[in-house]
Amino acid sequence: MASACTDSSAAPKAPQSGKAAGSTAAPTAQPSSPPGPERLDQEARDVLHLTDPPSLDEEGFVSSGSLAVPGQNLDETIESGTALRVEVACAGEGTVTFTVVSGTAKTAQRVDCTQPMTSGFDFTTAGPSLAIQADSPQEDKVGTAYKVSHI
Repeated sequence: MASACTDSSAAPKAPQSGKAAGSTAAPTAQPSSPPGPERLDQEARDVLHLTDPPSLDEEGFVSSGSLAVPGQNLDETIESGTALRVEVACAGEGTVTFTVVSGTAKTAQRVDCTQPMTSGFDFTTAGPSLAIQADSPQEDKVGTAYKVSHI
């Protein structure tokens, strides 16, 4: 009987308080809180049709991934004078400015994250490295993805 009393008194209290907290907090917290960065990064990768892990056997593939905002990825295996195609996408609420830098060459592209589309441009390296940067005033509300290929 002691275990029955303990089980019966503990069991109803835990589910009731959990249900009460869940029914009041969950509906109000979910709509007001932004989606997680991982989910937004995945949405941006989906726009670029990127697979996890990236397909390294794809013709011309150089690199791909998601970027922290603000943040940057650096590839020091690129040779100077390499012609590349850079494609970027973001998801969420706001805009992201993607900046590609190599030596003295620099190109910036601002992308609207509310539009599920890619933005691409050609870029020729001017140094032995390639830096891809992302910045946004809405850093907690956006996810990013990029893909770099040889032309």
